[in-house]
Amino acid sequence: MRDRKYFTVREWNRFKNNDYFDMQDMLCQKYDIILTDYQTKREKIYSALKKINLKNLDKGITGFSKLVQSFGGSMDQLTREIDSQKHKDKDNLDSVWGKSNNSVPIWASSEDNFDSQAQHKANLEKIWGKRE
Repeated sequence: MRDRKYFTVREWNRFKNNDYFDMQDMLCQKYDIILTDYQTKREKIYSALKKINLKNLDKGITGFSKLVQSFGGSMDQLTREIDSQKHKDKDNLDSVWGKSNNSVPIWASSEDNFDSQAQHKANLEKIWGKRE
């Protein structure tokens, strides 16, 4: 009978990283290998489900709700900042285009446009004389 060697799964997986030869295969041929902490998929699932209890579940739910509240608060603050910036931008545009009460328009308004055209025509006539 061959000698028995006991390894944990982590120790056994360290033998995989050898590039020259398969250390796991060589050890299996020479010894009877026993993995001490090996679990099947079913055992892993059951152990994970056993760790869940109401106390841990409550902690997880309260942590998640705090996270959602902080995210909602930051999004609310962001939307308020964007809205105030849009309002400021709209005020700036209104002052440029002459729609604001305290602004000085860059271009003449449509009512003054006819008068300004007449003034331009009169000024041109003064400079160049009347055209016939």
